[in-house]
Amino acid sequence: MQPSTLLLFAVASLGFTSAATIPEVTDSNHLHKRKCFKTGQPYGNQQGEAQEFARTVCNNHFKGTWRKGDKVSRCYTLPDNKSVIFTVGLLGKNAGATRYLGSDECYDGLHKEVVNCSHGGETTYGNWYYRADPNTGICAK
Repeated sequence: MQPSTLLLFAVASLGFTSAATIPEVTDSNHLHKRKCFKTGQPYGNQQGEAQEFARTVCNNHFKGTWRKGDKVSRCYTLPDNKSVIFTVGLLGKNAGATRYLGSDECYDGLHKEVVNCSHGGETTYGNWYYRADPNTGICAK
């Protein structure tokens, strides 16, 4: 018997397998897709205000129990004739029938879109979809 055959037998008998046979992890925080917008209105000097509004929208509108497929948007007016539209949805591929979204989890997702993407962006995680989109003009009433 060749030494390589002995090694293969030893590895197989110990239960080791190739990485190709390990199932995919279905972690609910797994990043599925991040897209930073390359064009459009940048936050500019209003990035800090956008972060504050992300906290406000999570505390006042987005926290709570969601049903799969729910998607909600809210607009906040920024200084200098700008606005930001925040959107959250229970749209990820690991989303169950219902799920609770807390303020901190919500803020963590929206905040990343504001600080990581100068023109806004969107990301879908295992459960949640987050979008922050700065625009020219104030919010419609």
